[in-house]
Amino acid sequence: MLSVPLDRLPPHVRSDLERLSQIQEMLNNVVLRRQQYEIQLKEIENAINELNQAPDDVTIFKNVGNILIKTTKQKALEELQEAKETVELHIKTLQRQENLLRKQFDDLRKKVQKELSGAGGGEGA
Repeated sequence: MLSVPLDRLPPHVRSDLERLSQIQEMLNNVVLRRQQYEIQLKEIENAINELNQAPDDVTIFKNVGNILIKTTKQKALEELQEAKETVELHIKTLQRQENLLRKQFDDLRKKVQKELSGAGGGEGA
């Protein structure tokens, strides 16, 4: 990517490159977390669909720590719906963070590319 060794770049360009790397790492982390929540959301939606297909008098057990507790279909559906809403909120928050980080990354990348293409003559400041 770089035709100039890092140690020959002006300090502000090196700083921008470090910041670019940090933003990329944060972006990767946010994307990974969003994907994990999306998997969790699919699991919750599958559980809701299965419960909706089950008869109303079905015996339901929920996992609480290392034990199973008997509950009603309605209560299980309510808890799953609450969990779904919470996960959807997390996903929306992470999507906003992802969009912001992508914009910051793109803006900084363009700035660095401009500095690198114009840095042939070298400047004092």
